[in-house]
Amino acid sequence: MFVGRSRELTVLEEAYATDVFQMVVVYGRRRVGKSTLLRRFAAGKPDVRFFQARETIAAENLRALSAAILGQDEMDQSLPSYPTFEAALEHVFKYAEDRRLIFVIDEYPYLAQSYPGVSSVLQNLIDRCKDSSHMMLVLCGSSMSFMEHQVLGSKSPLYGRRTAQLKVQPFDAFDSAAMLAPADVVRSIELYSLVGGVPLYLEQLDGSKSTEWNLANRILGLSRYLYVEPENYLSQEVRSPALYNAVISAVARGCTRPVEIANDTGLSSSAVAGYLKSLEEIGVIERMAPVGDSNRKHIRYRICDWLFLSHYSLAMRYALLVERGMERQTAERIVQYDLNTYVGHVFEDVCWQWLLRQMASGDVPVLPREVGRWWGTDPMRHERADVDVAVIGLDNELIAGECKWETKPASSDVLGLLASRAELVRKDAASTTLFLFSKSGFTEECRSDAARRGNVQLVTAEEMFGQPRSS
Repeated sequence: MFVGRSRELTVLEEAYATDVFQMVVVYGRRRVGKSTLLRRFAAGKPDVRFFQARETIAAENLRALSAAILGQDEMDQSLPSYPTFEAALEHVFKYAEDRRLIFVIDEYPYLAQSYPGVSSVLQNLIDRCKDSSHMMLVLCGSSMSFMEHQVLGSKSPLYGRRTAQLKVQPFDAFDSAAMLAPADVVRSIELYSLVGGVPLYLEQLDGSKSTEWNLANRILGLSRYLYVEPENYLSQEVRSPALYNAVISAVARGCTRPVEIANDTGLSSSAVAGYLKSLEEIGVIERMAPVGDSNRKHIRYRICDWLFLSHYSLAMRYALLVERGMERQTAERIVQYDLNTYVGHVFEDVCWQWLLRQMASGDVPVLPREVGRWWGTDPMRHERADVDVAVIGLDNELIAGECKWETKPASSDVLGLLASRAELVRKDAASTTLFLFSKSGFTEECRSDAARRGNVQLVTAEEMFGQPRSS
C-alpha cells in the first residue's frame, strides 16, 4: 500500500516536467521507502532505466549496470556488457540526447564503494553533456553520511551538479495511521509510538489487533523482525556497534547530557561526542535545545527513532522474559504498567506534528521560526519547568502546548500551569496561544476556563486525526 509522499512526488514530477537535464539526489535512512517512492514516480513514464547497485565487486556492478541500461536480464551471461563504467554511463547520456529518460542509480554508495571513480566519471559527463541531455538522473542512497558528504558535500566531485535533493523522512503519526488502518486513533498512536514511521516497520503490524497482541506477536521475540532490527541496523551503519549500543542504552536510562553519558558508559567525553554525532546522522539520536535558548550548556540528547526507544526502554527491560519465550506475559505487563507513560512521551511529538500540519495549511496562522520544546527553572515555584510544545513565530508569536496521555480528562489546573509556564518561555511575545492536547478530553471546568481566557485551544487525540470526539 502506497500512502503519503505527496510533497516528494511533486518535487520529482516538477523536475521531470522541465525536459532538461536534472540530477536529483534522494537519500534517507534504510527501510524508509525511497525505492518505493521512485518506482511510484517512474510508473507509467515512457523511458526509465532503474539500476540497483549492490555491495559487491566492481565487475558485478558493471554487469548489472550494463543489463539495466540495455534492458536485459543480467542473469543471461551470453549478453554483452560494457567494458568500463565510463563507456556504460556515456552511452546513457548519449541515448538521452533526443528523448526524456529517467535513469535511477539506487544505493549509489554501493556503486561508489566498488568503483570509487564513478563520481568523477559522472562529473565529467554532466559537465560535457548537460546542455544537450534530456536525462533525469536520480542518485539514491541509504548511507546518509555518504550521501551528505560524498555526493552533496563541497569536497565531492558532484558538488554543485545537483538540481534538486530530497531527504526522505519516516512517516509522521498521521501518514502512519493510514498504514495501520483499521486501527482506531488510540491504537494508531500506541503502535506508532512503538515502531515509528518507517514503512517497513509499520507493515509488520496488524492494525486490526490490539496493541498487546502486536507486542506479543509482532514486536517481542528473538525470531521477530522488529525485535532484532535495532541491532541489525546498527551493525549495517556503524563500526563497533557494541559501543554505540552502550551510548543508546545510557540515553534510554535518562542520561541526556554528554557528561552523563560518559559517566554512565565509562567512555571518554570526546568518544561520546563522536558516537552521538554518528547516531544523529543515522537518525537514532537527536540533539535538542530549549526553544529560544542558544546556550550550549542546555543541549540535551534523546532517542528519536521510536523502534529504538521502545526496544531499549521497554523490550530490554524484560529481555530475560523475552529470551525465555514469554512474549505474551511480557506484552501484558508492558500494557498494564509501562505503556501509558511511554506513549505519553511520544504523544508530545504527535502534537508537534499536528501543529506543523496546521501551520502549513494556514489553520493555525503562524509561520514558525523555531519549533520544539522548552525547559528551564520556574523561579516562583523553585522547580524544573517544561513546556511540551513550543513555537516561536516569525512575528514573535508564541504557541505553548501541554500534552496529556492519561485516562482521565485534563483539568483546569493543567491549563493554569501551562499559562504560567508560557510566560517563562517568552515574556515579550507579541501574542500567546495555548494548546492543551488530551487523549481523554477535558473537564467542564477546564472548558469554561479555556473560554474565559480566550487564547486557548483544546484538542483531543480524535480531533487531531479528523475524528470528532464522541460524547
